[in-house]
Amino acid sequence: MNHIIVGTAGHVDHGKTLLTLRLTGVDTDRLPEEKRRGMTIELGFVPLQLANGQRLGLIDVPGHERFVKTMLAGAAGMDMALLVVAADEGVMPQTKEHLNILHLLGIDKGVLVITKADLVEEDWLELIEEQVRELVSGTTLAKAPLATVSALTGQGIDELNNLLSQVAAQVPPKPSGGHPRLPIDRVFSKVGFGTVVTGTLWQGLLTVGQTVQVWPDGREARVRGLQVHGCQVEQALAGQRTAVNVSGLPVGALPRGGWLAAPKLLRERWRLDVELRLLKDAKPLSQRCRLRLHHGTAEVLCRLQLLDREELLPKERCLCQLLLEKPLPPLRGDKLILRSYSPMTVVGAATVLDANPARHKRYRAEVLLEMERHLRVDTGGILLNILEREGLLNNATALAQETQLPQGEIEPLLQGFEADGKLIALFIDGEAHYAHPAKFAEWRACLHKELIEYHRKFPLRSGLPLATARAQYFPLLSQKQLAALIERWSGEGFFSMQDGWLACADFAPLPSAEQQIWLKLIETDHAANLLNPPEWAEEMERLKIPEADQPELLLWMCEQGILIKVTEGLCFHAQAICEARDKLAPFKGAEGFTLAQARDAWASSRKYALPLLEYFDRQKITKRIGEKRILL
Repeated sequence: MNHIIVGTAGHVDHGKTLLTLRLTGVDTDRLPEEKRRGMTIELGFVPLQLANGQRLGLIDVPGHERFVKTMLAGAAGMDMALLVVAADEGVMPQTKEHLNILHLLGIDKGVLVITKADLVEEDWLELIEEQVRELVSGTTLAKAPLATVSALTGQGIDELNNLLSQVAAQVPPKPSGGHPRLPIDRVFSKVGFGTVVTGTLWQGLLTVGQTVQVWPDGREARVRGLQVHGCQVEQALAGQRTAVNVSGLPVGALPRGGWLAAPKLLRERWRLDVELRLLKDAKPLSQRCRLRLHHGTAEVLCRLQLLDREELLPKERCLCQLLLEKPLPPLRGDKLILRSYSPMTVVGAATVLDANPARHKRYRAEVLLEMERHLRVDTGGILLNILEREGLLNNATALAQETQLPQGEIEPLLQGFEADGKLIALFIDGEAHYAHPAKFAEWRACLHKELIEYHRKFPLRSGLPLATARAQYFPLLSQKQLAALIERWSGEGFFSMQDGWLACADFAPLPSAEQQIWLKLIETDHAANLLNPPEWAEEMERLKIPEADQPELLLWMCEQGILIKVTEGLCFHAQAICEARDKLAPFKGAEGFTLAQARDAWASSRKYALPLLEYFDRQKITKRIGEKRILL
C-alpha cells in the first residue's frame, strides 16, 4: 500500500481548516488560542478516508505569514497538496508564498481548491478560476485539477474527494529501503506512556522495540510503541504520519527541529554543497548574504558562498556552498528551502549534493565539475566516487556509514561492481575490502616510483621497510590492508617482499665498482683481526670512505652475513663469532667462566671481550649468573 501525505496550503482565513473538517470530520484547531483567534497556529494531522476506500494522512497548515516556518515543517513531509484559494478574496500573498514552497519542494501532485463558493456569484467564480490557473502556470502544479467547493454547504465536496482519489493514484510509492529517519514536529508527554514524538517518516521503517538515536541530543532510546492515525501498529513505514513513544528520554531531549533516526546515521554538518535555484520573483542574492535555511522541521541561519559568480539572479541556478551558523544533519539529495533574512520571504530551494564537503575556493573549474558529477550520480555512483576520492580501502560497514545507507543495500552493489571490474576487492581476515581501480593503480604507480628512487639512493639495501612505506605513503591504510595490497601486487609481478623489506621485483642489491673495493678491504681487515677487530669509525677514516656511504656499507655487510654488529661502532667478522664460541668450549659443563677467562681464551682485551660476551648473552649462547657465565 502506498502511504500518502496530503497537505493544505494557502492564505490565512481561506477555509483550509473548515475544508479539513468537512473532508475528515475532525477539527484540527485543537489549541485554545487557535479557537480564540479563529486561525490555525500549529500543524494539524488527521486521517482522510477517500471515496475509493484509500486512506491518506492530511496535514492542515497555518496560513498566516508569521507561521510560514510552521507551514514549512508540514510541507517537508507532503506527497501532494490542496492549494486553497477563497472565492471571496482570490489569490493573496501567502497563496503565492505557499505555492512557491510547494514548487521548490517539487510537489507536483495536488488539487487546486476554490473555497467559499457559496459567498460569490457564478461569474465571479469564473474570474477566480482564471486567476488561480494563471497563478500556477509554470509551476509544478500547473496541470493540477481544480475543484470549486463550499465547506459550509457541502457543495463540490464529493467531486473534490474523487479528484483526490485520482491524484493519489498517480503518486509514486516511496522507496522501501534506507535507514529510518523522522523529523520531529511535535513532542509531548502522556501519562502512563512517557515521551511521544510525531512526524512524517521520511524513509525506512520503524519497529516496536527498535533502538533509535535522537539528534542533536545524541542519546539512544527504544521505541516503546507506535501509532499511525491513532491506531497502534507494530511497524511504521515511509510516508506514514507516525507517533513514536520512546522510553527513557525526557521531552526536552526531543525538540521540534530534531530527528529520530537509526543509530550513527545523522552527523553534525556545518557546511553543505548544494544546487540552488532562485525563484523568478525573488531578489538577487549576493555573495556571503545571510539566509534562513529550512530542513525538515528545523530552521537555521546560513551564509551563501557563491563559487562562480558574485550575484545570483532571479530564475538562475548555481552550484554553491551553504555555511551554517548552527549544525544540521542532512543527507545527500535532501531538499532545503531558503528564505531571505529580512524581510522573511521564500527565495529559493537547494538540493544537497554533498553533506560533508571540503571548503572550496572560488572560481575553480575542477570544483564545479566535481559538484556536477555529484548532481548526476545515483547510489552506485556515490559509492564509486567515495572509493575513487578517498585514499583508503573500505569494507561494506565503513561504506554504509559513509553513504548513510543500510549495509544490506550496499553489499549487492559492491559485489556487482566487483564482478564488472569497477571495483577491486581484497580479502582481509575473510572480509572484503574495496578499492576503486583508478585509486588502486594510483597507489601502485606511486609506490613503484618511490621504490625506484629509494633503490637509486640506497643500492646496497635489500629494500624499503614495510613499516616505513606505510608511514610515508599509506598512512590511512592499516598494516593488514597494506600487506594485502603488497601481496596482490607481488603476485602480479610488480614488487617483491622478503623479511619485511619491500623492493621492485627486478631489483637486486649491487655494489658499485668503488664500493666493491671498499667492501673487500673492510672484510680483509676484519678477517685478519677476528677477535680484535678495528673500530668502525677508525676504519672508515683510514680508508677515506665518504660519510654517506658508511652506513650503507655496514648495512650491506651485515645483511650479507659478512659482519656481525655486536654494539654501536663495533663489528666482528662472522668467522670470529664461530671461533670465539669454539674457544669457550673447554668451559662447557664447568661451573662457569669469568670475563677475564674469556678474554684470555680469546687473546683479546676487555674492550672487545665484554661487548662480545653481552652479544652472546643476547643470542642465548651464554647465560650470565652473577659474575660468571655458563655456555649453553
